Amino acid sequence: MANAVLNSNASSALISALDAVSSAKPAFEYSYASKGTLGYSHVPAHARVVSVSQATSTGFNQNCDFPILKSGILENAFIKMVLKNESGAAADYNAFIGNLQVAEIQLITQGKVICSSKPFGRACLMSDSPYGRKKNMEKGYGLQAVRHADVADDASNTFYVPLGFAAFDAPANMIDTNFTEPLVVRVRLEGASTYANASASAYAAVSLTLTSLELVQVFRLLPSDQEQKLVDSNYSEDDLVKVMWDLVEESSQSTPTAAVSQVLTHTITTNRCISKLFVAIEDTINSAGADSPGSAGFGDYLTLSNIKLEANGQSIIDIDAGIVGYMMGTTAGVENSPNCVGNHWDSTYSHSQNVYCIDFGLLKATDHFSGMISARELNSFKLSVTSSSSTALAATAHNLRVCMVCPQLESTSSASGKISTSLSS
Repeated sequence: MANAVLNSNASSALISALDAVSSAKPAFEYSYASKGTLGYSHVPAHARVVSVSQATSTGFNQNCDFPILKSGILENAFIKMVLKNESGAAADYNAFIGNLQVAEIQLITQGKVICSSKPFGRACLMSDSPYGRKKNMEKGYGLQAVRHADVADDASNTFYVPLGFAAFDAPANMIDTNFTEPLVVRVRLEGASTYANASASAYAAVSLTLTSLELVQVFRLLPSDQEQKLVDSNYSEDDLVKVMWDLVEESSQSTPTAAVSQVLTHTITTNRCISKLFVAIEDTINSAGADSPGSAGFGDYLTLSNIKLEANGQSIIDIDAGIVGYMMGTTAGVENSPNCVGNHWDSTYSHSQNVYCIDFGLLKATDHFSGMISARELNSFKLSVTSSSSTALAATAHNLRVCMVCPQLESTSSASGKISTSLSS
């Protein structure tokens, strides 16, 4: 069916004149050096379309596969999830269930995973986002300070979960679904009772109902002549190779002494290049009680007092965690932002505050990279964190979580539209 907006645009004398006189490169044409610089790009008049796709089967503890529609350039996509309490009584949910319930999201082509995101990685991206975007994401995830308290029987909660993929960083990164091979977004949810407990009595685990799970897709639809020009520009000479990124997560679990200033360590095993390294710790205590879901510790990231990163017998960073949180964030390409860039001051939710980011580049943005380190030749690449010097940890198992933004080359075949990944280390 012809798009009404594009048909209307085609009859506009002004749009025709602007397209004719512009000599700038179209914003959707890939060029690593100029990604994201819309001020120096030409954006032809086009249509914006929002579509919703359904999975053939949805449920907890299973793969829910959503097709990416062939509807133009995929600008953004997110999961809409509706959970309902049908236990017959009030229930308490983990404060961060909107993020934690979605165990993993994968972008898949021909059975191969191109990139993926998990709850901690998505929390890292949220914590490192510009403030307004961060607050909208917190609302979408439905974050609470302590818990979702006394959710009534038959009550529903709606959550919006961004996919957390590099393809949505900049127009030049967006996926031209009309050209690429068919893609699938695979979503896997945690169990129905993982993050909910009865509000009273024995505080037993409560199995929630999945009322709805949808993939909302936002497209930019170009006129057919502009679409063909874009394909010719990106693919006429050879395969299109983009610099993208994926989230690589690692973790270690240990039981500290019930005291302040406890040291938790993790040896990083990846050999990939790393542009950002995020770290957080959480308590895995799982005994439910009054006003406390059994999963209350999960996603409740705790304050750190020191962060140390070392390799090859050398200290890379050994510094007060407050300096990492408040002082070391930089966006050098933005006016008056050489340091102190970030949201660590915002203590509304521990899930998005107590995630500490070590930047190896000069920019917060990930649409292109201004620095990174290679872990390939780093021996005994070790991260050590010290817990708060004022609040004691409990003597229960704690997770030390690490998430790394790892650049990778992604190639789209000019002959078939097949997407593959290659260099990453």
